[in-house]
Amino acid sequence: MQLYILIAFSFSISQPLSAQNSIAFLAGTGLPVSGLNDWYGAAPVIGLQYVISTDEITKIIMEFHYQNYGGGSIADRDFRWVVDYNNYKSPAANANMNWNDFIVKTRKYFPNKTRSFAGKMLQPFASYGLGLYNYTHQVSGLIYPGQSKKPLDTEYLLDPITDRRVAWGGNIGVGFDSSLGQNVSLALDLTYNAAIGYLRSFEDWGLKEVMPLQFLTIGIGLNYNY
Repeated sequence: MQLYILIAFSFSISQPLSAQNSIAFLAGTGLPVSGLNDWYGAAPVIGLQYVISTDEITKIIMEFHYQNYGGGSIADRDFRWVVDYNNYKSPAANANMNWNDFIVKTRKYFPNKTRSFAGKMLQPFASYGLGLYNYTHQVSGLIYPGQSKKPLDTEYLLDPITDRRVAWGGNIGVGFDSSLGQNVSLALDLTYNAAIGYLRSFEDWGLKEVMPLQFLTIGIGLNYNY
């Protein structure tokens, strides 16, 4: 990860001083998809971008964003105990997942597709990039389902698990931005992210292994240009 950040930093300082740069503050929503949504629902996303304009239609963006998925669905799931074929929930079950991601992406604008809306000019763009997706997944409080003697001991729990990984990944997105003044603009985008990581399966609770990890982000960025 240090090498990746060094490359990105070296790229940024090599840009001509005449290039217009900006800093953007992000807020939005993360939407798990493709199996990750079996575990978690939508969660807030916050982030920060450093943006370099390399020409009239191209920007290079270095982005950090954070999101935390809480209230994992496993807390509401039950398992069927093979000894008596009854279903049991784990009262203390809990799962959460947080992300700290650093990505570098290229944003391309389409000047000939610019549109006017409510008195503002909307400039559409598409983006693509690569990054490091640092995630921590924690699951705890599950009753051990492999017990063989009645009655079921609800105090006999599986050991808590914590998976921490840094995974390579990629993203593609679309959106538009609009000027709010001489030095301020607003960007709205939808981005698909895929990281080469996984969540282990909990098949007794109907949760299969998830790989790769995929989510959408819908974000609004407030840009200060200088």
